Amino acid sequence: MEAYPRRMSMSSFPDSDGTRVVSEAPVPAGKISTNPTLRALLVIVFFTYIAQNMLNVSIAPLSRALGLVEWAIGLAVSLAALFVAMLSQFWGRRSTHWGRRSVLLISLTLAFMAGTLFAAAVWAKAIGLIGAVVATAAIVLARGPFFGSAVSAIPPTAQALIAEITPNEQARVRGMSAFSGATNLSIMIGSLVSASLGAWWIYAPVYATPWLVGAALLVAFFAIPVTASRKDLPLPPKMSWTDPRVLPWILSGAGLFFANGVLQIIVGFIVQDRLHLAPQQALTVTGALLLVTAAGAMIAQLLVVPRLVWPPRRLVRVGLSAALVMFVLIALIDSIVVIAIAAFFMGFASGLLGPGYTAGGSLAVGPDEQGAVAGVLHAVGAVTWIFAPVTATTLYGWHPLAPFILAGIFLLASTVVSYVHPLLRARRDGTAA
Repeated sequence: MEAYPRRMSMSSFPDSDGTRVVSEAPVPAGKISTNPTLRALLVIVFFTYIAQNMLNVSIAPLSRALGLVEWAIGLAVSLAALFVAMLSQFWGRRSTHWGRRSVLLISLTLAFMAGTLFAAAVWAKAIGLIGAVVATAAIVLARGPFFGSAVSAIPPTAQALIAEITPNEQARVRGMSAFSGATNLSIMIGSLVSASLGAWWIYAPVYATPWLVGAALLVAFFAIPVTASRKDLPLPPKMSWTDPRVLPWILSGAGLFFANGVLQIIVGFIVQDRLHLAPQQALTVTGALLLVTAAGAMIAQLLVVPRLVWPPRRLVRVGLSAALVMFVLIALIDSIVVIAIAAFFMGFASGLLGPGYTAGGSLAVGPDEQGAVAGVLHAVGAVTWIFAPVTATTLYGWHPLAPFILAGIFLLASTVVSYVHPLLRARRDGTAA
């Protein structure tokens, strides 16, 4: 199979249809933050994930306000995760074949349509045009498979584009860190904006969602350069999850992803049961803890990782070790102060692992496989979200420590992998990573 060449210059040349295309140049590590394509990409991520998080925050109270069944909310989230897991590599490979800009435009257009369908269903139910059954079906389809399928294209496409413009390990880590940091910043802002808009009008976050996705779509249209498609070449090959170059990175990340998923699902139960809080108080404390966790991850990714200049292996190893300690504290301690501090550093540890995980997997494969590996790495987190919610809640109902024990075993296993696997233990030149 003919290889997909890495585009090395900033030259502009006509594509087969006469469109002017831009060939992205690799960016030195010290100048990664000044790259206009990366900046535009981060703005797209920022707007899109603010919109997604606004839906996530508002969907539960909204369902009660509309008189919808509560199980539909869990179904929508699980379906979204399922479609992300199934389609991440599909989009990643197409981003190489069709061009990054084309996939981003398709993805954001679909996300805009999904957000509009969601808002329309809410509006129609609120004014009595449709009943609860039709509204539930429309909301589940819009937030689940439709929105999940659309946004599943953004992380692998973005990470493949970052890999394309970062020529070495240091630049790759910084680029992936900026992407992850923008995602966590959008989670924080999305939570705050959703709470503020929801306090004013419960339907406001839902109606604002299509506008935010539309803003991201405009940025993609005007600011992401047209790069040459590779439709004349065969579609890049699929990547197996057991590929020996990528498997150690998958194993090292899966444990922390699962542990984070379990924590996010049961943290509301934890604060209510251990601190003996009323439901309304527990809701406030839960939101604050999730915000603190996202803040820890954002600080690590935007401020600390770019200055550490650590290789991916070390970021993964230190992140997992710190996360394991914080996870044990959250499992065993009843003090809200200790839980809050541990939640912050749990987020910080995740912020260390994330860029190392994505950059390490990216650096392990060739240029023509960047879309595929980005899709696989992103799908790992989605798979954990398919199983974490039901597993965590079921085990917590049996015994409050049971979900911690299961997630702790997975987290410990990932930590051990990061220290003993040959590809993660040392550099090829024999020096410690």
